[in-house]
Amino acid sequence: MLGRSELAKFLLLPAAAVLLGVAFVTPTAAGVLDPLNPFRSNTTTGALGAQERARREQTREALYERLSPGYAMTSPFVSEAAIAGLQRAVAYYQRIVSAGGWPAVPRGTTMRLGDSGTEIVLIRRQLALSGDLANDNGSGRFDSEFQDGLARFQIRNGLRVSGFVDSRTLAALNVSATERLRQLQTNLARVQSLMKINKAPRYVLVNVPAYTLQAVDHGTLALDSNVVVGKPTRATPAVSAKVVEVNFYPTWTVPMSIARADLIPKLRKDPSYFTEEHFSVVAKSRSLDPMTIDWNAPEVVNYRFRQDPGTFNALGVVRINMPNKHSVYMHDTPLKQLFNQSLRAFSSGCVRVQRVLDVVAWLLGPQNWTPEKVQAAVDNGKSVNVKLKRPVPVHFVYLTAFVAENGVAQFRPDIYGRDAPGADDADGQSAVVAQERSAVTP
Repeated sequence: MLGRSELAKFLLLPAAAVLLGVAFVTPTAAGVLDPLNPFRSNTTTGALGAQERARREQTREALYERLSPGYAMTSPFVSEAAIAGLQRAVAYYQRIVSAGGWPAVPRGTTMRLGDSGTEIVLIRRQLALSGDLANDNGSGRFDSEFQDGLARFQIRNGLRVSGFVDSRTLAALNVSATERLRQLQTNLARVQSLMKINKAPRYVLVNVPAYTLQAVDHGTLALDSNVVVGKPTRATPAVSAKVVEVNFYPTWTVPMSIARADLIPKLRKDPSYFTEEHFSVVAKSRSLDPMTIDWNAPEVVNYRFRQDPGTFNALGVVRINMPNKHSVYMHDTPLKQLFNQSLRAFSSGCVRVQRVLDVVAWLLGPQNWTPEKVQAAVDNGKSVNVKLKRPVPVHFVYLTAFVAENGVAQFRPDIYGRDAPGADDADGQSAVVAQERSAVTP
C-alpha cells in the first residue's frame, strides 16, 4: 500500500488531471400513473412536512444546476475522443487498483449535511481518488465541501442528486475500484467495436443505460436528448437500423403480448379506460362495440386493440419509424414527467424521446423541414407520414462507462446485466435477460 504522499503524486486531483492528460474542470465552471406506463417515484419517503420537502428539493436542484454542467457530454459517445478518454481512465484506475483501491462503506450508512463520523472519512477518500473532491483532508465532518463532492459523485454515476448519502449512493460507493476498472475496459472494447458506425455522415445513437440520445453530424454532436428506455423485464435491444419515415399523429396498434399483460387487466378493472383513452377493438376482422363486450370472457385475450391518434396516444404526436426485427422505434410520449427521473427504464422496449421534435427537425432538415415547419405539422393535428429521402442510420447501444471533457470517468447502472463476464456477444451488446420479442410496446 502506497503512502499518502506517494499517492498524491499520481492519484489525487489536480494530479489526477495531469495523469489523464486533461485540464480538470471544476463543476463551478462548468402519484399513481397508468399501469401501461410503469413509474416508480424517487421522492424521499418518510413523514416529512411540506416545508422540509420543498427545502430538500430546492437544495437538490441548486446542487444539480451548479455542478452538472462540468459533466456534460459535448462529443459523441462513439468517437476517437471517447476512446482516448476511456484509455486514460483505464490507466488511471489501474493505478488506483494497484494502490489498494478504496475502502468499503458500512452497510446502512445514511448521512447528511452536519453529520460526522468515520464513514465520512472513508467516503471522502474515495471521492478524492475518483475526482469528485480536489483533495482528501481526512475530515470526518459532512460539510458543504463534502456535500459538493458527493453531488458530483451522484451526477457522474447517473444518480438522483440528493446531496446526502442515500441507499443508491451507498450502493454505488461500494462498487470496488477493481469492478470500475473492469467496467471501463469492457466499455472501451465496446466503443472500439462500434467505431464503424462513424462511416455514416449523419446518424442517431441511443446510449440505453445512459438514457441519452445523440444526433451526430460529420463527427460532431448536433443535439442530444434525455430518453426513456425499456424496463429490465422488457429491455430495449441492441439495434442497428435506419430511420425511413416520420409519422405525425400516429395510431398505436397494441401488441398482443402487452394487451394481455397490461391493457386487458386494466380494462377488467376499469372498462371506462377503453373509451377515455380512445381505443377501438377488432375481433375476426370485425369492429366491436365496447358496450357489448364482456371483458372477463376468455376470448378477449384474442382481440386486437388500436389507439386513435392524438396527444393522449401512447406514442404522443410523432413516431420515428426505423424498421427492424425487434419492432422497436423512437417516439414522443404524453408522460413528460418521466424525463425528470434519474433512472428512466419504464417502457416496454421502445425509446421515448424528450426532444423528439428537435430530433425530427434534424432528421428532416436536408428536406427543408425547419423547426417551425415541424411545429406547424404538430399544430395542424392531422396524421401525416413524411419519408426521408436519405434514410438515417440509428443505433441502440449499451455503454455504462464513458468520459466527458473534464476527464473524469462516468458510470451508469448496468440495468440489463450486460456488463457481467460472458454476457456480451462479439459486438459487446447482447442482453443476458430473456426477452419477448414477438411484439413490443412503446
